[in-house]
Amino acid sequence: MDTRPPPPQGKSPFSSARRRRKLIMTSLRPVVITVAVLGGIWSLFSGIGFFRNAPIYSDNGSSKLSLLSIIVGVLYMVVMGIEIFGIFAASTQKLVFVRIYAYLAGLVVLIIAAVGLVRVVVHFTLKDDILNVCTNATTGDTIIYTGIFGPIRGGVLDAQEAAAWCKRSYDRDSWSEIVAFLITTVLAMMFAVVAFNYLRQVLDPTSPVNNAREPQRFGSAFPSHYNPPYNPNMPYGGQYGGAPGYYQSYPAPAGPPPHQSTDAFVPPYPGKPPGFVGGDDTKDGYQKHDDGPSEERDVTTRTPNPFR
Repeated sequence: MDTRPPPPQGKSPFSSARRRRKLIMTSLRPVVITVAVLGGIWSLFSGIGFFRNAPIYSDNGSSKLSLLSIIVGVLYMVVMGIEIFGIFAASTQKLVFVRIYAYLAGLVVLIIAAVGLVRVVVHFTLKDDILNVCTNATTGDTIIYTGIFGPIRGGVLDAQEAAAWCKRSYDRDSWSEIVAFLITTVLAMMFAVVAFNYLRQVLDPTSPVNNAREPQRFGSAFPSHYNPPYNPNMPYGGQYGGAPGYYQSYPAPAGPPPHQSTDAFVPPYPGKPPGFVGGDDTKDGYQKHDDGPSEERDVTTRTPNPFR
C-alpha cells in the first residue's frame, strides 16, 4: 500500500518567489519614463490653473491669494522641469543623470507635500477672502445647472444667490483639498521609490538594464581578448584595426625570397632542423632507380657463423 503523502494543494511556494525574481529582473526604465511623463503633464496643467487664477484674485481685491497662486504655480513648473529631466535621464541611461534624477525625485516629494499643505492651510485660514472673491466674480453671471441628460435650469445670480453658491462650492472643496493632499503626497513617494529602484538597477552590473548599455568610452572597439575580424580592405600582412595594441608587427626580411624546390610534389621546408638539407630527394629523378643494382651479388656463398 502506498503510504506517501498526497501532493500539496494550492499554489506552490516557489511560484511567488519566481514572480518576485521576474519582477526584479525586469527593467524599470519604461516605468520611470511613463511616470515622468504623467507627472510632467499633471504638474503643467496644475501650474497653468494657478497662473490663471492669479489675475482673478488680483482684480477682486485679494493680492495675498494672487501672490500665493503665483508661488504655487512656480512650484508646479519646477516639478514639471524635474520630470522632463527624468525622461531625459531614463532615455540616455547615464548613471550620473539617473542618480541626479533619483535625488530630485525625493525633492519632488517635498515640493508636492509642501504645496498640498499650503493649499489646505490657505483654504481654511483665508476662507473669507476666498468667499468674497467668489461672490464678486459670480454676481451677475449666468449659471446653468446640468444633469445626466443635459441642462436642467439656469439663471442670473444676484449677490445673495452668488454667496450661497460659493458657500456650497467652498464646503465641497474643503474635503477635496485634504484628499488631494494625501493622494498626491503618497503618489509622489511611490514615484520616488521607483526612481531610486531604477538607480539601484543601473548600479547593479548583473541587472538587465546593463545588458543593453554599452561602455561609455570603447563601445565600438573590438574586445582585445578576441581575434580581430577579417577585413578585406586591409593589405596582406597588415595589422587589423581591431587587433590589440601590444601585438608587434615585423617587416619582411631584406633580399630576394629563399630558393624553392623545382619539384612540384616537394614543398619547401626553410625551417628544417640542423643536419637536414633542403632540395630534391634525388638529383637524377627516377632514372637511377630504373637501372637496377650496379653490381651482381653472390648469394650461394655464405660466411660461416663463428658462434656455432
